[in-house]
Amino acid sequence: MVEIVVPKVPGDEGADVHRSARWIVTGIREQGEARERLEGAEVGHGARIETPAGSLLLVMDKRPTGYKDGRYKRYMAYDATLTLLLVEETGLRDKPLWTRQFASEKGAFGPSGAGQITKHLVTHPPAANLNVREVEPGPGRPNWAAGPCRWCGVQVAQGAGRVVGHGKEAEVEHPPRLCRLPAQLVTGQDCALCGIACVQGSAEWVQVRDTEVGQRWEARHRGDCARWPSPEEDAQRQEELRLRREEAQEAEEKREAKRKANREARAAKRRAAEEEERRAAWDVQERVQRLGVKGSVDVATLFDKGLDPSTRLRLVERRLTLGDDTTVTVWDVETCGDGRPTGAYEDDGGYEPDGRGGRYYRLSDARDEYQRHKWAPLPYTPPKRPRFEPASCPSDPLVKHCDHCGTTSAPGGWMVASLGLSCDDANCYDAMANERGAHARRYHRAA
Repeated sequence: MVEIVVPKVPGDEGADVHRSARWIVTGIREQGEARERLEGAEVGHGARIETPAGSLLLVMDKRPTGYKDGRYKRYMAYDATLTLLLVEETGLRDKPLWTRQFASEKGAFGPSGAGQITKHLVTHPPAANLNVREVEPGPGRPNWAAGPCRWCGVQVAQGAGRVVGHGKEAEVEHPPRLCRLPAQLVTGQDCALCGIACVQGSAEWVQVRDTEVGQRWEARHRGDCARWPSPEEDAQRQEELRLRREEAQEAEEKREAKRKANREARAAKRRAAEEEERRAAWDVQERVQRLGVKGSVDVATLFDKGLDPSTRLRLVERRLTLGDDTTVTVWDVETCGDGRPTGAYEDDGGYEPDGRGGRYYRLSDARDEYQRHKWAPLPYTPPKRPRFEPASCPSDPLVKHCDHCGTTSAPGGWMVASLGLSCDDANCYDAMANERGAHARRYHRAA
């Protein structure tokens, strides 16, 4: 048996997939019309089949040639191209044995076409018991009508499957691998290719459609059979994997326990440091309140930012001299700007805080207070236009003058009094509008 791929219907060349056909031909009948004279097995275009070496593959492609007038209605006419291909030990021969285009299918199976087929059948006689095995179906012809699948019996919707055969013998089938599958593969099912029992996940059901026997499902290894283990080897491998997973899990639990101990140690050390820092801050605060502050030895601004267009916030580090001439370090978060002094706590004689900031004895507390306040711009208030007395109306009514201030002189520029709207005086720029200005409302009420 030789495995070949049946040539597809060349749709890009205008061939009709529903009217074209392929056969493994074995003879020609004396009686019959057109393709009814053929003896053999019809195969689908694009299908992968197994057939004996020396078989003849007949390819018929039909193309529409235009409409003709019939007795009752117009109909589409088709020509037919016949091609004979030889199946050799290595596959299909590249060069066809014979090919010819006919004006119609009826003419293609007339004396000329039938004679050529008979002549080549004498040279390449068919096998005594022809058994064509379809390994993998091709795209086939789309089904125009719904019907039960010829392999599994499940209803196939219109256009969702393929049609096989012609006329009254036409049958519908699912596309490859869409028929109802048998039960799920289990460990111990023998592979149809190598005979070794399959393990779960290594094989799959393959649908084999045989024109003589019918449909059957075979369990086959995926890919190369040699790379898949037997059930015994798979059980041993699974046991080894289980032991490895247990060892890896135990090692991971030890590492996690060590990491947890390290985290707890670092957290305890951090809490101890914070507690020590907090006690030191309380001690400094108690000394400042008890001894009082003589003055500041050193001042450094650590951070500075704006809170609104007129107020800034800064974090200041100060070294204070206490009543016993010792020094301590404190951190002040203070606002400045808008008439406020630059040092809120300078010599303890500054202004009272406005609710933002204060004195802190730990840098972390001062930083938290500094970061708590964000930029908040003040709401926009439009500027107030200065009030002025509009000029009196010129005696000559034809003189151009500003609707807003009444002036008749404009030094120049693109807004001039001659526009009759506003002049280029700085106070009149904003009065540029379609409505009348102050001068026009006072002196030109009727306008």
